[in-house]
Amino acid sequence: MIVRDIGINDIPVVAKLAIKTYKNAFGETMSEKELQKSLKSRDESYFRSVIDKDIIIIAQDDDQIIGFIQFGTVSYDSFPTSNKDMELKKIYIDKNYQGKGIGKKLMNAMLTHNRLNDIENIYLDVFAKNEEALGLYKKFGFQVIGKTPFKVDGKIIGHDLLMKRVLTQKTSSLPK
Repeated sequence: MIVRDIGINDIPVVAKLAIKTYKNAFGETMSEKELQKSLKSRDESYFRSVIDKDIIIIAQDDDQIIGFIQFGTVSYDSFPTSNKDMELKKIYIDKNYQGKGIGKKLMNAMLTHNRLNDIENIYLDVFAKNEEALGLYKKFGFQVIGKTPFKVDGKIIGHDLLMKRVLTQKTSSLPK
């Protein structure tokens, strides 16, 4: 398995993986209309619009993309942040590869990426019932600091847990 930056030709496969993984994880928790609106931020046009703004790192097994992580400028408007902060926006692993350390490798790739050299804090939000993701984030030093609205098409349909990791001595404290 290799971990590398996304290329423009990877976008269709990454979008399919994002849509499939999101549907599997959250399809039962929202209406069909809400789901379809949420999937718009996981389709090809979305990834084409962020490829030059955010960092997207993919995990690849042979020729198959099996996961990715996306991070960039903080998008939360419910609390103050600075230009010294970043947001982990998405991390998705193909269902057949979950539990095999891919998430750890992607988290390590993000936290050691040179884009984080001058960053002080990294934030993320996570569905409170996603225990596997919560466990991974806690292993990497993220702590729950509150809640943030979960919006679909500008409408609040729930709240996710908001987590933060202070990026001091970042590489010396990463799980193996």
